[in-house]
Amino acid sequence: MSMFRPTSPILARLAWACALACASAAAVAGNRPFPQHVSYTAGVIKPTHVTQAQMDQSVRNLYTAWKSSYLRSDGGDGSWIKYDNTNSTVSEAHGYGMVLAAYMDDQAVFDEMLRYFRNHPTDQSADLMAWKQTLQGGKMVDVEGRDSATDGDLDVAYSLLLAHVQWGSGGSHDYLAEARKVMSAILKFDVNPKKNNLTVGSWVSGTDRKYTRPSDFMASHILAFARWDSANSARWDAVHQSIIKAVNDQFTHGSQDTGIVPDFMVLKNGLWKPVPGKWLETQHDGDYSYNACRTPWRLAMSYIVDGHTGLLASQQKTASWIRTKTNGVATNVDAGYYVLNGTNGESFRSYDDLPFTAPMAVNAMLGGAAAQTWLNSLWTSINGGDYGTTTGYYGDAIRLQVMLTVSGNWWRP
Repeated sequence: MSMFRPTSPILARLAWACALACASAAAVAGNRPFPQHVSYTAGVIKPTHVTQAQMDQSVRNLYTAWKSSYLRSDGGDGSWIKYDNTNSTVSEAHGYGMVLAAYMDDQAVFDEMLRYFRNHPTDQSADLMAWKQTLQGGKMVDVEGRDSATDGDLDVAYSLLLAHVQWGSGGSHDYLAEARKVMSAILKFDVNPKKNNLTVGSWVSGTDRKYTRPSDFMASHILAFARWDSANSARWDAVHQSIIKAVNDQFTHGSQDTGIVPDFMVLKNGLWKPVPGKWLETQHDGDYSYNACRTPWRLAMSYIVDGHTGLLASQQKTASWIRTKTNGVATNVDAGYYVLNGTNGESFRSYDDLPFTAPMAVNAMLGGAAAQTWLNSLWTSINGGDYGTTTGYYGDAIRLQVMLTVSGNWWRP
């Protein structure tokens, strides 16, 4: 594929359209085309007030809107996701995009995003993605350090497993080989070699390895890695156990009534605890804020799709707590709750936000019959009842993956 970089934005768009058209012509029929309607673990509920066809169409519509709003190709080195108003992207956004393209059987977009991933490696490894790029002089330039962020790394590896199952690895890309290279790099650069906990990125060394970010606890991803990376399955199992320990340490030492976890945790005296003060981002690093808001989705997945019970009790507690806390009104989910810096479970912001509301729908799937009305109201809320088709990159990307799950279309590679 040509690496010509047009200087005109219009020419850039035309070149991208041509590239996608050529890629589409070469794309193979997906083995798991959308929709899939998989069976989840017994007892997991789905919305009952809308039909399966209606849920599927909602996902299609949102995927189309998401691509139109956020998918870009400026720079000529592949497709990327615009995540803010500065013509920038981050690896977190890229991982989301690759996962979505694989589930939606969109090989042309996936392959262009894979090309971009390969064009922006970290200093530590060619198999991890530098965490941030910005459009400068018509090119996407790595900025703020050529290191990785663990959440992006995990999603990219998982998306490549999806791609292998979806399209096979006998074509222009050996997706499975690519996945295994990324998984190997994650174990080498994103996992504490002594405690097997996930660190926050490839830049971490020394005592910073005792810190972790619960929003990276993609437990179902880790179980998939153990299946597909048999040479390292014991190590992946150890990573999974570290996730269970961290969540349950907090569940039994502070979040007994809520099940919630903070943005960041630190290993101290054998227990994982919320970080005090500001460690990496804000004064709320030790609370449930804009990182941890994803955990009701991420932590529920290992039971929903894998039937693994290690995190179930904490997530069922969250399901009952938030339903009561909000009186069953979706927009009463506030955009931040204390874990460490105030009374556990009390909000420190008085407004709602889609990245906080949407993940509770996946969590509600664990709540049984008592949560059915709550799940139904959450679906309505995030599917246009309270939030528009586009609200911003972060919320929209999370919502789309949540709705893929809630509609029964999150199949296991």
